[in-house]
Amino acid sequence: MNLDFVEKFDELEDRFYADPDGTKESIIKELLTIHMAIEDEDTLNRFSILVSSRCGGIYIPYVFWDKLAGFLTSPDERAYLQEIINAFTQGDFEEEEQRKMKPLLITYVANEKEFEINKLFTLIIEKAHPTVKEYFSKLITFVQKNVRSTQMYKDKFDMLKNVAPDFSLMSLPISQLREKFQRA
Repeated sequence: MNLDFVEKFDELEDRFYADPDGTKESIIKELLTIHMAIEDEDTLNRFSILVSSRCGGIYIPYVFWDKLAGFLTSPDERAYLQEIINAFTQGDFEEEEQRKMKPLLITYVANEKEFEINKLFTLIIEKAHPTVKEYFSKLITFVQKNVRSTQMYKDKFDMLKNVAPDFSLMSLPISQLREKFQRA
């Protein structure tokens, strides 16, 4: 299965770099289909790490969503989250991926031990491009200074953690999200 991932990722990456704007959504859709079809944890872990460094990092928010959901029940997922954050800091760091990652990273920082955040900052973020450092510094400051808003992000993700990554749902106001889940 690992080799199949590499071949598929090579194909998708060729398409992506031939036309990044025209193929982005179709590539994400294909990767999401593969992602949701994976049934065992070891294969999912390999997929998450391998896909993170492909296609400029466009799929990072999706695997981060999945691993964050696991982290909230088992801190053993921390290593995968940190690997994905490392790939995120080294990727293309496009605005769309930053926007998708923001609520996930806020939720992660709010649920992580301060020691682990400091370690992550020292080992990964400090070595990144200045815009990446600024992005993470703002997120960490946001979590520290905006307790109510941070709690809202945590509550939203708690409602969504068991569904396939869906950033349109994540962008809904929490009241609409609650209403949507109460009707379901």
